[in-house]
Amino acid sequence: MGSTKNIARDMLDAINLDDSGLLVNFTKGFISFSVSMAYLSYDYIDTERRRNNSNDKYRIAELVKQGVFRKEVVEKIVSVFIDDFTSRINFEKVRDVADKTGVNIMGRLSFSHLTGVNLGRALTANATNAIFSGTIIGSLLYLGSEASRAIYTSRNLESANPVIYSRLRRMGNLDLLYFVVKDTVAPFERACNIHKENPLEFDELCRHFFNGLKG
Repeated sequence: MGSTKNIARDMLDAINLDDSGLLVNFTKGFISFSVSMAYLSYDYIDTERRRNNSNDKYRIAELVKQGVFRKEVVEKIVSVFIDDFTSRINFEKVRDVADKTGVNIMGRLSFSHLTGVNLGRALTANATNAIFSGTIIGSLLYLGSEASRAIYTSRNLESANPVIYSRLRRMGNLDLLYFVVKDTVAPFERACNIHKENPLEFDELCRHFFNGLKG
């Protein structure tokens, strides 16, 4: 799973993106030909799930029709994972880390007023700072390779984290856009898994994370 320090570093990398950073991540996610073709090939031979795949492709078509490929929609998806992470933080322990240096971690946001909601909003805003073209993303999803990738990545999420999967699906089939943000939110998912397995190790991870936020 990786050390807590490395995971914290990955989390910091995910949110400290310049205006082009997230768009670059999206481009890497979409324009990964070998990965997309692998999903397409599996889709072709996956006869057992052909009916389910057909239903999911219909859901993708509905997403495209609704024009959901916008920054604010991606922000909603990211916030589900960020909120899951922040809901697990022991803010008393995090406050102790900040008090040692007397530095406010979020600029004007005083640490004494820091809550999971405030932190979640700040991290989500940073992680979705790029402006991107919904038309381009929508067009890419029409490609068979990307549709297959969206379907199987969503299915993997359902297996790994059924609670998050259900939440995204209830938000309007947004589980099918998980593959767009997967690389960005992956370190936060790993952090949540650590919390489930070892809360003390999670506290250590949070200390590394907030120390990194202070710079």
